[in-house]
Formats: sequence, C-alpha cells, structure tokens
Amino acid sequence: MSYKKFAYVYDQLMKDAPYDEWIKFTKEIISKYKINPKIIVDLGCGTGSIAIPLSKEGFQVIGVDLSTDMLSIAYEKMMLNNTSFPLLEQDMKDFNLNTTVDLIISYCDSLNYLEGIDALRQTFVQVYKHLKSDGYFIFDMHSPHKITNVFNQTFAWNEEDISVIWLTDVDEVQLSVEHDLTLFVANLDGAYEKIHEVHQQRTYSVDTVVKLLEEVGFKPLDVFGDFSLGPVTEDTERIFYVARK
Repeated sequence: MSYKKFAYVYDQLMKDAPYDEWIKFTKEIISKYKINPKIIVDLGCGTGSIAIPLSKEGFQVIGVDLSTDMLSIAYEKMMLNNTSFPLLEQDMKDFNLNTTVDLIISYCDSLNYLEGIDALRQTFVQVYKHLKSDGYFIFDMHSPHKITNVFNQTFAWNEEDISVIWLTDVDEVQLSVEHDLTLFVANLDGAYEKIHEVHQQRTYSVDTVVKLLEEVGFKPLDVFGDFSLGPVTEDTERIFYVARK
C-alpha cells in the first residue's frame, strides 16, 4: 500500500500522534530486557517520526518503508534535524538488509496494512531472518476492540488549510476496516486540492498473533496494552508485542 499524495499531508494529520510515547515505550522495553541494540530497524518507518528521534538519542537506525513519498519526506526531516541514517524503499514482506541486527520495531499499526495472515507470517519470517540470535522484535497492532468499536463511525474535522472526511467500513468477522479518506488541502494560491485515498487494515486476536510468532520460531515474551507495561484489557486500543529470536 503506497500513500501517494496522502504522504504529503500525513504529518499534518498526525501532528497529535503520541510519537513520544512510542519512543518512551521502546526505551522502557530496552531497559526491561537489557537490550543493547547496536542497530534498530524501524519497519514501516513512514516519514521518520520515530526513527529520527531515536537517531538523535544516539541509536544507529535503519528506516524501511514501501512508500517513495514517505521516505522522501523522512529524508527532508532527517536533514532538518541534522541527523542521518539509511532509508530503504522495500516491502516489509521481503525486505533485505544484508545483515542481522539486535532490534526491529514496527509501530503506528504498520503491520495492520498487510493483506492477510499469510502476509503477516511472511513478514514475521523476514524479521526473524534479520535478527541476531536473542534479537528482539517489538511491534504494535490495532486491537479487535478498536476495529469493531472505535472505527465503526464517521470522522470529520476542519482546520485552516485542510479539511478531512473519513468514512469507515468495518467487517467484524474478518476484523478488518476500510478507511475512505477525502481531504481538501489548501495550495499556496488559496485554491483547494482534493485528495482521495482508500486504505485497508486488518487485525487479529492476541492468541492468533502469538501462535503465529511461535510458528515462525519466536519466543513471545510479553503483550502490553496502550503504551503501558500493563496487561491488555477489553478497552485496549493498541496492543504491543515483544518477542525474542
């Protein structure tokens, strides 16, 4: 799934996203499991909003994303932040680093964009191949609760230079959602450009994800809810998984 023109307004739409919470959570897991990562791979890095702060904190980072446009913006932001690290345009299902690393992360529900359980398995296999022995994989996914009870509505908002109409179509059996986004974005001349995108996401039960990790060879270590080190509850919207090779 490529973000196309949507990439150029993505950061504006995500300006209130809790990127600092993802950074904080990552550091907490690194501390909890005494991980000493020489390299962190951010799988599905998007515009670099997590990879760049990690780089500025002294971690060696590699960003991987499928979208050329997202990576172009990540590069621009990287230059503005006086930091530098590799940005690779690759599909997470078959990415190739030509090396193994200590830690791979995948946040912002990136894995929910995979087409189905086989694509998720294939991605887990690739992650496993690229981890050193005892390497760690930390990722998040939408909870089934979020798919069925939070996304089942229409969202709309209007700001000075952008208006958004966000329709959703939820399949409660497949635990999937189709996001139909229409954006009106102000150009420099004051005229508005219409951007239309349709994105598909799918999630799975905790048991399904844990079983899949085990089938690939991972040792699932922990499952947490909503940026905390606490358990997943019926109201959890974002589930975090920690697994070790």
